[in-house]
Amino acid sequence: MDSEVIAALIATPAVLVTAATAWMAGRVQSRGAYHGPVDAVRRTAQREAYADLYRTARYFLDAFETAENAVATRQPFESAVDEMHTALDALEHAASMVELEGPDPLADIANRVYGNARRLAGHRISATVRTWTLNPNTPQELALRNEAMTELRNALNELLPTARRYLNGGPLQ
Repeated sequence: MDSEVIAALIATPAVLVTAATAWMAGRVQSRGAYHGPVDAVRRTAQREAYADLYRTARYFLDAFETAENAVATRQPFESAVDEMHTALDALEHAASMVELEGPDPLADIANRVYGNARRLAGHRISATVRTWTLNPNTPQELALRNEAMTELRNALNELLPTARRYLNGGPLQ
């Protein structure tokens, strides 16, 4: 055999391994080039959903306390109750967005925030009408109100640290 043929046969495996490695590296790079912008947009949408949930939950709490104070002091309360229900509708939308964006631990927090807010502010009767089901006139109703308020505040207190850990790539626990 000629020395050129022998050299070519010896070099062939190295060339094939190098080519395969280069092909795989290019494939990984192209995948990263595609997913990088998609992941950035997704993270932005998630961050906005988490912030909107927190903001609307704070808005709901303020509106709820205003409505509750108006009823307790026997002031005209219809507009305050309407505002509370508007806040609850906004909270329902925000919780749904977090549920859509995920992950599951944050979706669970969103469900607890909205569920306890609904326990406080009432259930939907129709598309535009809600009933306020919890006006604490008895010790049992007051206990239910306090339980719902405590659970809502606890879930809200979990929201920001959990969202921050998730967005920064840490474990959600």
